[in-house]
Amino acid sequence: MSSEVNAPKAEKKKNRNYLTGKEIRAIVKSNNKVTRALEKKKRRKAKEEEFLTTLKDDKNILEVEDLHTYFFTEQGVVKAVNGVSFEVPQGSTVGVVGESGCGKSVTSMSIMQLLQGPAGQIVSGEIRFKSYDFKLDEKGKPIPIWETDEEGNPVFEEKKDKKGRPVLDKEGKPVLQEKQKRDEYGTLQYEMEEKVFNIAEMPIKEMYRLRGRQIAMIFQEPMTSLNPVFTIGNQLDEVTFLHFPGSTKADAKRRSIEMLNLVGIAMPERVYKSYPHELSGGMRQRVMISMALAGNPRLIIADEPTTALDVTIQAQILDLLRDLKKRINGSILLITHDLGIIAEMADFVVVMYAGRIIERGTASEIFHHPMHPYTIGLQKSKPVMDSDKDTLFNIPGNVPNPIDMPDYCYFRERCSSCKKACFGDYPAMVQVSPTHYVACHLYDENKEGDAK
Repeated sequence: MSSEVNAPKAEKKKNRNYLTGKEIRAIVKSNNKVTRALEKKKRRKAKEEEFLTTLKDDKNILEVEDLHTYFFTEQGVVKAVNGVSFEVPQGSTVGVVGESGCGKSVTSMSIMQLLQGPAGQIVSGEIRFKSYDFKLDEKGKPIPIWETDEEGNPVFEEKKDKKGRPVLDKEGKPVLQEKQKRDEYGTLQYEMEEKVFNIAEMPIKEMYRLRGRQIAMIFQEPMTSLNPVFTIGNQLDEVTFLHFPGSTKADAKRRSIEMLNLVGIAMPERVYKSYPHELSGGMRQRVMISMALAGNPRLIIADEPTTALDVTIQAQILDLLRDLKKRINGSILLITHDLGIIAEMADFVVVMYAGRIIERGTASEIFHHPMHPYTIGLQKSKPVMDSDKDTLFNIPGNVPNPIDMPDYCYFRERCSSCKKACFGDYPAMVQVSPTHYVACHLYDENKEGDAK
């Protein structure tokens, strides 16, 4: 597939910065051939065994390995994510940082399989996720957990219809059925089992098992993520109906109000009946967080969750995310360009540049001992209160053209520490400590072993 992905390059002529109609048609023809094959793969009917896999480290909840996500355009193939590898350990927060256009959001969209096709496609790589999925019976239905008394005998209750009214038999007596267990929010419980899925190989229909329930996402702008013609209650209830079989309207409403309470919204019953435009920006973002939590996710992807909020509300949302991570014992993948947020929230940090990871390690290593010249430049560009300088530090130059990326280090033209080796191949990821990795020729001699 990789040989087919590279669209035919235009003939190089002096002083020509455009493509002819003939060249564009050739690129489109080549792109269509690749995207049709990838779209067919996404829409195929597949047995579960085809996308089941194992984790390299059982302590992780997510492992991304050599991920390539491309956009097929008329001008050529944009390698938005070009060989990204990182892990999200269970119960930790991993921050992904980098300037706009470096591939942060595309990485998160790849994990959720929310890329806009047919142009955007996962071309290769693995996204291994440890899910907690429903255990199914022979008919493919979730197996309920029934309540029992102290002696182990089943407990019975009156059967009710969808409107909550008792169901009667021919003699007018209430029909009894086994009572199913409920969680603290009143949601019906089913037997569960752990499975590891390779999301990159999952068909779109199978992805519904994970998206919204196992993996939830908090988007940048809540006003564009919430539907303006439905109430908050309608949109929150939908999560329960989709991901918790057998839930009634009363169950869904009870759970939705509990989620609004959980994220610190005052008067949740009133907010439940409100429309998005009737709420403030901070309230809408809290609603988005409650919607993400409604499915009991194991991983929350927060893509610039505080960008559209003022500083005071930002602090409240970050405190809320930190508190919720402890409550649900989940993991957070935090995507932002704000180094202050990363320093405050993240346990591990991944630094991206032009679709590649150029440095990763613990938050302490990245902030106290940055090694890549780009990471050092990001640190210097932060405003400091006691600085004597009138202007902020600026990294000179521009990011390379994403359609025609060079074979050497992408940061070479902007780097102030460039050496002879930088004119060779793209640097491999070098391990400089058990948890610290950097892709830079400056540290080739410090290699302690093979990098992951």
